[in-house]
Amino acid sequence: MGEIYRQGAAGFRTSFLPDLGAHLSASEVLTPADFETRYLSPNGSGFSIEPRILQSAYFRPHNVSEEAEGLYLVGAGTHPGAGLPGVISSAEVLGKLVPDAAPLRARADMKMAAE
Repeated sequence: MGEIYRQGAAGFRTSFLPDLGAHLSASEVLTPADFETRYLSPNGSGFSIEPRILQSAYFRPHNVSEEAEGLYLVGAGTHPGAGLPGVISSAEVLGKLVPDAAPLRARADMKMAAE
């Protein structure tokens, strides 16, 4: 599936930026299947919940959990919303909400979802 995406992007790119391919030395293609397996994202969604009106802005899960004390949420599926600006904004908001959070120190045995 990745090669199909790569070929489609190459065709699109050539139409608008014909010389770009000569300057590319590497590429990586992520498909919905990659998001599902590497990032544990249900159905391969890269942007969390479906963007319907009742799942937008304030209606998204809030940064401080209403169900579990001490649980803080950040990312595309939380308030204020998807996209890089939304993710960065929610991370900044979370940084102000978490009381006296000590910096997390990576341990050798820690694994990321993608590992």
